[in-house]
Amino acid sequence: MLKQEEADAEARWSLQVETGIGTPPGDSLIFGGLGRIHTHFGEGADLALFLRTAMPGFVNGSWGGALDLGGYQRFWGIESSGGAGSLVLGAPWGITLSLGAMVGTNEARTFSASLGIDFARLTVYRLAGQSQWVNPFPPGRSEGNEPL
Repeated sequence: MLKQEEADAEARWSLQVETGIGTPPGDSLIFGGLGRIHTHFGEGADLALFLRTAMPGFVNGSWGGALDLGGYQRFWGIESSGGAGSLVLGAPWGITLSLGAMVGTNEARTFSASLGIDFARLTVYRLAGQSQWVNPFPPGRSEGNEPL
């Protein structure tokens, strides 16, 4: 849902792409930085930077959650900047459910829900599902596949 100034709230399809970096996946709580491009089809894209706090299960491709808090900038339509946040729930095999909100200048309000696939949690950072699909270099292993 997208609402700005006097316009009515409008439901829109969108695409959200994220990339980031963080502390080692074996820690009891993982912290990181995240960049996001949230494209609103037919309008433009919002750019955002977040600080992420995540549970080990989330980062290692199992059950868990993450909280993203940061800011965004909108360069299209009625420009806006402000705060943004997301609660991300993760399931095995890289499946994610993200619930987000952005509140900014010019009365901009965006609420989103997205179901997605986290490719890093599906492949490289995956401990779940080893009996169905072996991860040859799971997190916490050296190049020789020996425990650290």
